[in-house]
Amino acid sequence: MINLKKSVSTLLLVFTVGILWISGCAPANAPLTPATTDEGVAPMASNPPAVVTDSPADPTSGWQTYDNPSIGISFQFPSTWFGPEVYEVDGDLRVEIVSDVVYPYGTGREDQIYTLPNSYYILIQYRPNTNNLTMDDYKNSSWISPPLGMFDLADGETRSTARSLEIKVRDLEIGRFKGVEYIATLSDTAQTERAYSRQIFLLDEQLNILMISASPNNVKIADPANWKADFQRVDEANLEILYKVIDSIVFE
Repeated sequence: MINLKKSVSTLLLVFTVGILWISGCAPANAPLTPATTDEGVAPMASNPPAVVTDSPADPTSGWQTYDNPSIGISFQFPSTWFGPEVYEVDGDLRVEIVSDVVYPYGTGREDQIYTLPNSYYILIQYRPNTNNLTMDDYKNSSWISPPLGMFDLADGETRSTARSLEIKVRDLEIGRFKGVEYIATLSDTAQTERAYSRQIFLLDEQLNILMISASPNNVKIADPANWKADFQRVDEANLEILYKVIDSIVFE
């Protein structure tokens, strides 16, 4: 006759020994099986693993640096570009960097020979307010008043005359300078040489001027009746480089 109590005790002993043997053989770092509930698997009480991310790459890594300690301005530009061609007099600074050949300031147009199609020019100019001019003086100036008029426009708003068309892009700040970015080109009625550039005009509290001009050059025209589209295409293709140059500008 089978002794039921003895048989149950024996089974419990075998089960316990088996559990202990399995636990002893398991690796020290083996994951534990989470307890289950009627609603599913209960969350494990453990800290989430640390997340390691790479630092963002420097967008101007490998670029050249232009540094002018006397004026206190520096910026970076592509190492494959030409320049900088620098013209400095009485505190005024003019620095040109280009994807094609750069010619010294004042070189006649007949002597400028370009071989790279759809090239791009970036001109950075700084003009200190050495004469202590006021904003009213600027507004009455024939060459400063036009960009000042862009300050009051909304983004995307245009201003046109019989010869020119200007489109405001955005308000912009570079260090202590504040101003606007806009597109300057010809109106549809203008019968002059093709022109298309991206202009940036900024002032600081002392009314010192910082100007940046970026323009396509030697543009290959697919449709003479729609030449602006080709200029715009070259401009937008170089926009990332232009904005990196702008972001790298530092004034001391």
